Amino acid sequence: MALTAAQLDEVQAIAHNAFDKIMPDQFLTSSAFGSTMSKKPNLEYFSGGSKIQQPVQIRENKADGFTDGKFDVLDLSASQQISFAEFDIKYQNYNVSITFDDITRTSDTPNAIKSLLVEKVNLAAGTAKRTYAKALHGSGSDSDGKAINGLADVMAASGIAYGGITNTDLDDSTTWLTEISSLNTINFANLNTLVGTLIARGQGAGDANGSYAPDIMISNSFVQDKFLSSQQSQQRFAREDDLKAGFAGCKFRNIDWYVDDYSPGSADGSTTDNFLYVLASRTFALKYKYGFEGKKAPVDFNGRIPNQAIITSQHFMAYNLVCRARRYNGVFKALES
Repeated sequence: MALTAAQLDEVQAIAHNAFDKIMPDQFLTSSAFGSTMSKKPNLEYFSGGSKIQQPVQIRENKADGFTDGKFDVLDLSASQQISFAEFDIKYQNYNVSITFDDITRTSDTPNAIKSLLVEKVNLAAGTAKRTYAKALHGSGSDSDGKAINGLADVMAASGIAYGGITNTDLDDSTTWLTEISSLNTINFANLNTLVGTLIARGQGAGDANGSYAPDIMISNSFVQDKFLSSQQSQQRFAREDDLKAGFAGCKFRNIDWYVDDYSPGSADGSTTDNFLYVLASRTFALKYKYGFEGKKAPVDFNGRIPNQAIITSQHFMAYNLVCRARRYNGVFKALES
């Protein structure tokens, strides 16, 4: 058999090819909402249970009012004021496998510039992060009902249940419903209408973690670019710590506005389907049992497949997204230009 051209090259016989040790993640996408939910105080560990339950005030106290302070008969009737929303625990996994042949050629040898197994695990983890970030914008009905209850469920229209509670079943249907705008044009006046409503609604509400006033806005780049183009002389940019984390943005009424690759919309300049979320991040919690903050699932596995010369690394996550108070959040669902 004749020698190949490469075998006839004397340089290749005595010198390695130049090998760049940096292997970029070619599928990397940016998710500001995913970054926010994966950190304290939004990231919350729970010890277990068959469901995640969130207490919800469904009506105000009926035994309330003015009295003459003398002989008025007081209303002492009992009324249910509290119920709970209920969410399933959802599961995600990612696996990496490497063959004996791969190990032989790359393990414990100076000829292997990088560890193949380590690199494959790192890239698989990156894919898992994107699956998680995309699911945060999706619905619990995705992936045949196995996905988490993302923003699509939180921002569902009136009459659609969230966490098992339908807003139209309550005395005040607006208390378990997000503020939804159908305005199309991206300008200050339109955006300010919804944002102003949420600021007024949330500034007096909150919990130990902070106010329920909106503190983060999320859209695709098309929506933000269109708005910035109309406000060039008045642009304000995001706080320094978020810029250092890699999420550049601007401010709208002192609310940080970030671009998120998974925010819905065609971004083609003609279709009225681009979203802009206006969120009170303190109303959200990413409840998890396994997969975050170093908490490994008991079914995580690193070992050889019994009947094959293959080592597999399997990782599992158990979590779901919960919105405690929908009415302090809003969304534009039909922005165009």
